[in-house]
Amino acid sequence: ARSVAKMAGKRVLLILAKGAEEMEVVIPTDLMRRAEITVTVAGLASCESVTCSRDVVICPDSSLQDAIKQGPYDAIVLPGGNLGAQNLSESPVVKEVLKAQEARKGLIAAICAVCTELS
Repeated sequence: ARSVAKMAGKRVLLILAKGAEEMEVVIPTDLMRRAEITVTVAGLASCESVTCSRDVVICPDSSLQDAIKQGPYDAIVLPGGNLGAQNLSESPVVKEVLKAQEARKGLIAAICAVCTELS
């Protein structure tokens, strides 16, 4: 209970791109929300549904553009999946968000394939 209390009030931005690995979106989001962390799942391209790597469709909470306006966030999470990672790495908006997060010494969590795409 104490560790959940420490996490309550924290805010996380998870950026969802077409082709993301669905488990790397759903499981971290579920665990963080259970810990009372406010998680915003933001669609890279828009707030429209996103088809993930195994054809699971996920509806983001907002678009990335709208989510940025609600920042800053304590952490930014980037789920992998080969195509999802490629789409994130090719986005100039994602690059700007990550630069700003790094400048403010905020956390960045890159999962699996995103690590190689961003390096």
